Amino acid sequence: MSTRAERREITERAILDAARGLLVEGGQEALTVRGLARKLNLVPSALYRYVASREELLTILFSHIYTDMADFVQAAHDAVPSDDLRGRWRAFATALREWALEHPYEWTLINGTPLRDYHVPPTETLTQGIRLHLLLARLGEDAEAAGVHPRIRPEGSPSAMPGLKQFLASQGIENISEESVLTGVAGWHLLMGALYEELFGLFGADLEDKDVYYDAMVSATEKLIFG
Repeated sequence: MSTRAERREITERAILDAARGLLVEGGQEALTVRGLARKLNLVPSALYRYVASREELLTILFSHIYTDMADFVQAAHDAVPSDDLRGRWRAFATALREWALEHPYEWTLINGTPLRDYHVPPTETLTQGIRLHLLLARLGEDAEAAGVHPRIRPEGSPSAMPGLKQFLASQGIENISEESVLTGVAGWHLLMGALYEELFGLFGADLEDKDVYYDAMVSATEKLIFG
């Protein structure tokens, strides 16, 4: 790597670390180019070659968060033998919580209240942002191949996701039914709801054992998906 490339990589890493610091200290409202410049002891103009606007700063941060979360969860999932379908699901669910508890501010940024006047570009939501969804779709594809066929709606129900088949085919996933996808999505939503409750303290500390509660939710989703 050239000296110029090394300098750029170091600068970009410093920008990312500073942006995460702003998020922890002041929440999403603190994520501005001027705030970033103050954090780095620079004038805003010195950052423009790297970050030209708040929108660009947010996109950089969202991309990093999506990537970091997906890398962590996928590593845990991939460490389980491919034929252990329930183990793969549990590894996914457990790693999802571990990452969220280690990165509560980042988790809240991508899963909490949408930011005003900002939408994550499709280049991120349709790449890093959906990696975990596609991982679950491939798990569902393997489950169907192994004879697991969950059904949560009556036969003949209208399609809830008309564009699903075409989208999954574009991602190389062609052998999974809509019912399996809907069941997996229901499980995903249950896990995310449990994490939302835990990170925001909606139940109150005196009403639950957080570890046991989340494990119960994982068991509920496992039963929903695998029977």
